[in-house]
Amino acid sequence: MDLLSELKTKFGFSEFRLGQREAIESVLDGRDTLAILPTGAGKSLIYQLPASIQKDKLTLVISPLIALMKDQTESLLAKGIPAAFCNSTQDEVEQMTILSKAVRGELRVLLVSPERALSNGFLRIFREMDLFSLVVDEAHCVSQWGHDFRPEYRQIHVLREKHPNSFFPILALTATATEKVQTDVQSALGMRSPNVVLSTFFRPNLKFSVEYPAQERDKADRLMELLEPWKDGRKFPGRAIIYCATRKKTDEVYDLLKDFGFSVGKYHAGRTDGIRERTQNAYTSGKVPILVATNAFGMGMDQPDVRLVVHYQVPASLEAYYQEAGRAGRDNLPSECVLFYKAGDVATQVFMLSKETNFKGGDTLLKYIKEYANNEVCRQVQLCSYFGETIPPCGKCDICSETGVSVHRSKFLESEKVKLQKKNEKRDYPLSEWEEETIQNFLKEHPAVFGKNIIAKTLVGKRTKDVLRYRMERNPFHGKLEGIPEEAVVAKLETWVEEKKVLVAGAKYPKLYLPNFSKTKVKLSLSTNKGDSEDGVTKPKKIPTLHSQILKELMNYRDRKARQLKWKKFMVFQNPVLKRIAERKPRTLSELEATKGVGPAKVERFGNDIIQILEKWD
Repeated sequence: MDLLSELKTKFGFSEFRLGQREAIESVLDGRDTLAILPTGAGKSLIYQLPASIQKDKLTLVISPLIALMKDQTESLLAKGIPAAFCNSTQDEVEQMTILSKAVRGELRVLLVSPERALSNGFLRIFREMDLFSLVVDEAHCVSQWGHDFRPEYRQIHVLREKHPNSFFPILALTATATEKVQTDVQSALGMRSPNVVLSTFFRPNLKFSVEYPAQERDKADRLMELLEPWKDGRKFPGRAIIYCATRKKTDEVYDLLKDFGFSVGKYHAGRTDGIRERTQNAYTSGKVPILVATNAFGMGMDQPDVRLVVHYQVPASLEAYYQEAGRAGRDNLPSECVLFYKAGDVATQVFMLSKETNFKGGDTLLKYIKEYANNEVCRQVQLCSYFGETIPPCGKCDICSETGVSVHRSKFLESEKVKLQKKNEKRDYPLSEWEEETIQNFLKEHPAVFGKNIIAKTLVGKRTKDVLRYRMERNPFHGKLEGIPEEAVVAKLETWVEEKKVLVAGAKYPKLYLPNFSKTKVKLSLSTNKGDSEDGVTKPKKIPTLHSQILKELMNYRDRKARQLKWKKFMVFQNPVLKRIAERKPRTLSELEATKGVGPAKVERFGNDIIQILEKWD
């Protein structure tokens, strides 16, 4: 088969980009394939071209965003490739019509969300589909170690297991995946000896730089300088994106630019679907050349002429930064990527990551962003090294061109060096035998209950939100090591974990405990000025009831959907409604709809998932 001819006639390209042909041939040979190509390198073509040459077989694409499905479907239809998407924006009749077409072989490509693909109703119809391949777009969402982990993605392997003919290949596509993420993705998707196609992460047309504003005012002033070509509605060729970590900061920067005469839009999850769509359309059409956005914007975005990407606040990980910054210069023309690095923004990300219940290893991922900003090594060398690629210095970034003096880099790095020295001094603080014994006594009293940070904060007498949430300020251990640096307690616990003197329970929320220790056998033993416990015996934990287990799973589902839809939790289901569902345990959708506080709209959107959860407890 002449793939180049197919590329020219159906897609209008004269040649393949690096990695595309190898991945396409791998899929056509029926091999499981993991394709890692940088943002803008044409990942979609890898499934679209093989799908276009099929006579009657279907390519099923798992896609994370509704807007992305719509755009890709329209693009395929414009090329004459029969395609459709199936998601919650359509009514039941429309969805069934589309699924029927897929079963009859009238579609070459069908795009669905992971939630829809894993529903019982879809799985029944899915068995009837004649599949050519299963495509997992944005595959880094599969990995617990990735920067955009989504738990539903880890269940996608069920699709191949449920299909009567499971010999179709799985194609996983992503722009960012470290070796650890690659391994996790292959394992979670159940890929069989996959062919890994890895393109280069080097972007020769991009100039990366880091600036170190001391105050928020400095950020604003510098942003004005960077956006000067677009001021007062000038028709400067190209566009700009300013990424912020929070909705509040997005609104602030948008208002600032608007007040100074810039033609600007804003995009974040707090806005309605309709407003977000109008904003994105205004930006893609060029009517609004500057967009201020959170990371809710960008996945699947295909604008070739983005000349400037500014990260006004520190992103959550180096993967996220590379993917977002990589939206600049897709047309291979010179473009600029600027990161504003400020310690306060790092603290903001630490707080946000601590609230993300499905995020694993957030502190570790954030550490790489700190190193990227602090190391005086070529920016692209650092980025490529993170993804396992070795390149020579780029010759363009602020390090290579020795720029950045005006933005206080030397002063900042000297300040960071002093902070690190002070932190290390605190970690190296020597603990006495009694102080170490006090830490061990805490672990005896609370085995596998708390992580290292809560333990340290409690012992040194802190009254942070986490300490108060667990009412640890009332605990007899609170303040027993007052005057001891918190960092010293954390360092000691980390040392004991490495030496296996302390063990860790749980992967998502690591809790510490002493080996070979049974809590019920030991009484609290403290040399304390605050008084001993009344009887020294810890009451055994209550065994969770069936009702409480059902309620917990329903609440976990509600929280997960709220994150996906960018809604407040109560907008999905309020707690009293979930309690009623857990008590009644409805068996059908009509019984569920009869539950006070549910209603037909909620049943249509979430009903099948709720019934599926309840079926486990029959």
